[in-house]
Amino acid sequence: METKGLVVRQRHASAGNACLLVVVDSQSSFWNYTIVDQTVLCALEHCGMPYRVLDLAQSRLTEKALRECACLVLAQSQLGSSLTPQAACLIAAAVKSGMGLVNLDNDLRLYPDAYLEIFGFERVNPHMGVTSVVHIRPADHYISALQKPGTFHDLDRMATFTIVERWRPDVMALADGVLGKDQLVYIRHLTPGSSFIPGTYPILFAGRWGRGKAVQFAISPRVWRQAIYGHGRNLDDLFWRALVWAARKPFAANLIPPFVTMSVDDCSGAHNFGYVDIAHRHGYVPMPSLFLKNVPPRLYPMIRDHLKRGITQFNTHAMDYYDLMIFKFGQGELSDVELKRHFEYESSWWRKVGARPGPTLRFHWTEYGVRALPFLKRTGRLFFNPALQTGLMKADHCIQDGFWPYNLQTRYYDYLPDDHDFYGFASVHGRYQEDFLAGNTVYDNQVNDVEKAAETAADHIAAGLRCGFYGECITHEQRIAVLSLEEWEKLLARVGQRLEKFEKIFTGYDQIGQYLRARDGVWLGRSAVRDHRLQWTLSGQSSMPMQVSIFQDEGETVLREFKSVSA
Repeated sequence: METKGLVVRQRHASAGNACLLVVVDSQSSFWNYTIVDQTVLCALEHCGMPYRVLDLAQSRLTEKALRECACLVLAQSQLGSSLTPQAACLIAAAVKSGMGLVNLDNDLRLYPDAYLEIFGFERVNPHMGVTSVVHIRPADHYISALQKPGTFHDLDRMATFTIVERWRPDVMALADGVLGKDQLVYIRHLTPGSSFIPGTYPILFAGRWGRGKAVQFAISPRVWRQAIYGHGRNLDDLFWRALVWAARKPFAANLIPPFVTMSVDDCSGAHNFGYVDIAHRHGYVPMPSLFLKNVPPRLYPMIRDHLKRGITQFNTHAMDYYDLMIFKFGQGELSDVELKRHFEYESSWWRKVGARPGPTLRFHWTEYGVRALPFLKRTGRLFFNPALQTGLMKADHCIQDGFWPYNLQTRYYDYLPDDHDFYGFASVHGRYQEDFLAGNTVYDNQVNDVEKAAETAADHIAAGLRCGFYGECITHEQRIAVLSLEEWEKLLARVGQRLEKFEKIFTGYDQIGQYLRARDGVWLGRSAVRDHRLQWTLSGQSSMPMQVSIFQDEGETVLREFKSVSA
């Protein structure tokens, strides 16, 4: 291709009665309406949810429109002022008849009694609360099941929330906004005359109403903007699982399957790569990235065997720590002559091994030269993990310049702006916080804290899965080297125990990259239920089979199975 620039993604409307109906009002407040694309539609595209938009400025909410959707999504702040009392009655009746409801509009002060009755809400405080801390309640519910009960999530800044003082007993509160000293000082200037008691106030409700299910977020939808908290961090499961739980079943979504993988950087062969065999026994297809000049020849047969069997994805990391493969460490682009010399050395090294690395690149120091791209293309290596910013020294990388879907450098999958033949992806906990062993071994501290390291690794994987991405855990070989193999075995066993409630598909980076790129071109163009049978159509083009998630209600929970759709 050699096309340049970030790819502009289109929004894809879906047809059929097994889709989400996203309600907006383009004639309402500009600042309420304009963020819907960033906070809701972008997330629905990422999650592969079939949806279509109804704009109240152009169309009325009718009984037929509600009957022909699996779930109604009220998608912007103060939408209640755009709904007539008749529309509120239609919504309540549709939920009672089996339609799902997820309301992201927290301003319940604007909703008529017919709507509030769905949840049994009474005494809505006329003054808004504010919070910068979200607390997860210890509730046994599908929506919050992947969260740790009692967890506190710190927002980057305050968000408003509506205080409801009473609700129906069968409606569950799943998360709270914390109103503490800092929030009380802040709110005193925002709502003169208000009087609040410090404590926790529910910001997420879920319950049944007749044959349908309903979810109410009482925190502002602006919480899904990156300036406040945003998607791709630690609350996304509350968003997408609310939609899955509420939607009338069966319901299909083209979510990323729950892939899990592991990478190890700066590898020279510590423990004779014994840690790789242990990782494989625990399900992983690890990717050790090699310092070519430091790997002893006696380990070549093991590398070759693992690559040919597909159980480990060894690849090139650098020549050594200060000799990068495709960039001049801390200086800039390599010349074509230097690149030719490096690639000839690398080719010779892999010939000695007797195998070739896969298509995924994981280079040292994340300094990547643009001039190296043609050399990489000729070797068939087209996936960057991570991608970050080609042509820049590490010190010049800007955290505000990210990739699809959320403009992040932590969780993304996107075409490389310098050349669309290349594809980048990552799903990490936070920039410069990726290594789960950092601070947990004698490499950095006084002791090897296996339990803490396992907790960190599990948290990293879990965060990726909760966000609807894939789960990956990353470390460096120098930190594994200070662990005994017995400690490494114990660590991975504890990670497995901590992730028992998560669906997991262990695979390698090569397979994940190929799947993400193939999935990038497809969407559910139609999803409909007729005579209790779900029929769906994938639109677009895919180079490999897709695993579409099919959700069914099972008592109070939701079960998922995967249906394969050919390329």
